[in-house]
Amino acid sequence: MYCSRCGTQNKDSAKFCDSCGLDLTATTPVGAIKESPEMTEIEMVRKELEKEYEVIDELGRGGMAIVFKAKETELDREVAIKVLPFSLAFDKEFVERFQREARTSAKLEHPNIIPIYRVGKSGRVIYFVMKFLRGKPLSSVLAARGAGLPPAQIRSVLADVCRALAYAHKSGIVHRDIKPDNIMFDEHGHAVVTDFGIAKAASGGKLTGTGMSIGTPHYMSPEQAKAQALDGRSDIYSLGVVAYQCLTGAVPFDGEDSFSIGYKHIMEELPTPPLETPEKRQLFEIVKKMMAKLPEQRFQNAEELIPVLEGGRSVSFTTDATMALPSMSGARLSSATTTPLPRLTGTRPPSGAPGTLAGEPHKRSLAAGLVLWLLIVGGVLGGGGFYAYKQGLIFAAKPSADTTTARDTTARDSASHRDSVAAAAAAADSARRDTVRPTQVHTPLAPPGTPGRLVLQGVPQGARVLIDGQQVRGTTLDIPPGVHRLNVRVAGYQTFERQVVISPGETSTVRVQLEASDDGGDQVGPCDQFGPAYNQDNLCFDTRPVPLVSTLIPVPADAPIFPRQTILLIRVSREGTTLEARVYSPSNVETFDNQARDMARTLRWNPAQKNGEPVEAWVQWRFQPVRQ
Repeated sequence: MYCSRCGTQNKDSAKFCDSCGLDLTATTPVGAIKESPEMTEIEMVRKELEKEYEVIDELGRGGMAIVFKAKETELDREVAIKVLPFSLAFDKEFVERFQREARTSAKLEHPNIIPIYRVGKSGRVIYFVMKFLRGKPLSSVLAARGAGLPPAQIRSVLADVCRALAYAHKSGIVHRDIKPDNIMFDEHGHAVVTDFGIAKAASGGKLTGTGMSIGTPHYMSPEQAKAQALDGRSDIYSLGVVAYQCLTGAVPFDGEDSFSIGYKHIMEELPTPPLETPEKRQLFEIVKKMMAKLPEQRFQNAEELIPVLEGGRSVSFTTDATMALPSMSGARLSSATTTPLPRLTGTRPPSGAPGTLAGEPHKRSLAAGLVLWLLIVGGVLGGGGFYAYKQGLIFAAKPSADTTTARDTTARDSASHRDSVAAAAAAADSARRDTVRPTQVHTPLAPPGTPGRLVLQGVPQGARVLIDGQQVRGTTLDIPPGVHRLNVRVAGYQTFERQVVISPGETSTVRVQLEASDDGGDQVGPCDQFGPAYNQDNLCFDTRPVPLVSTLIPVPADAPIFPRQTILLIRVSREGTTLEARVYSPSNVETFDNQARDMARTLRWNPAQKNGEPVEAWVQWRFQPVRQ
């Protein structure tokens, strides 16, 4: 089957063109008619390049090219020659664009980027020569394995690719086609990225047409599927798809055509696969952030992702760049306004305004005078002055200056003789902004990686406090920034479990609220009843139960209240059925708790495992709402 856009020959069963990604199921493959060549493709390449290269064999096809193994005669070294489809040799615009992009990519010198030795065109053969790698592409490794890779190996591959992307992105080059076919392994087992610049070279003019996008649909970012402008965060999304495939053995979104796949990338929630080990679940948390729908919610650059991948079991990444947390925004932007301030960068008020150059003592005396004046007005006029005082007209720290002035002016519009009071208050606010705002706006933020402080309140004596599974001492802890799991265990109480977000250089306070354990009086074994010490030191099981299906519960789009997630405490039999389910952490909507219990009773599970055998076990499991 030949592509009607670029003329590339594809397999008869192919859904998409190997070269340009065109949906072959939605088009009639005509136009590019293959000539009846007198020689095969490899013979044509041999003839055109025989003076410099001895073409030995074809290594593979796909990704806009045919790859041949060859020997460079002058230097007596093995090389790989990537040849573009012959039909594109007639497109002068594409040839010039490809050669320009390939030369730019050839300037990239990095251990995890395949070196390009030469870019050229001879007759109908458009080619570039690169280092010959003796390893296989990641796609071959995944196909041979038939399932996911171990988490440690996935982290290693992703870190190598991230180093390559970080280097390329700093040079202003976006790959645009990150996929397993373009990730190779060298003789030492290190991942090497190939095909930089080819997708960009193919993204304009006659090859794509207006509004079309180049790339492999299964690995496209949402913005790439919408043919929008791309930056390095698009590559991070595509790498997240590769990570998902390495973790589960399948791509997250599939469909009958490129449009349905692109729609899922744009609109559908990332499927949550059954993950049986903590290492896989922690790696999936990283993948979810890599594959956030909006670029600003992902890791903002590949360099930021490397320490997260190499951090072992601790998922240590901040969420500052992806989602504004209320506690953080309140701490840093407590006086932010929505209208321009009269003074931000040293602009002085009019020379005659009160408190302009008199210094701090003068400002304080003016503020004191205004307090006295407003108290007198409040006594005479009733609650008006007291109301203005309580609204923070003089000492307000939280409402913005403009908001305070506007509210104050509105309250005084009924009496013209109070205009002087409003003017004096505005002058006081201007003076207050001069002293307060520099502290709020210009306070330097702690650099990334600076430890934050976690303060625990309400922890009783004898409690065991664990951060990410490691026991710690004390209730004031300095820990690395990122997302951490807190556990507090006390005899006679249910385990307190919570995720905490630590920001660089900031203090987070958590109040520990323990609930009494409802253990009965009968004599039961340590693994028969859930309690604070349940499965301590893996006494009861090595791997916990995992449901075979997603635990997302649809909520109508017109629901007046959108429920929070609920956590159920579920007892799972060794056969993988639910024996008991009760609410552990309720939602804000009772009916949602009931829906969660109903779903839990019908769930099928991968049961807990102890020494390789299925065992009965308790598990806390989240049931999350999703809007229909």
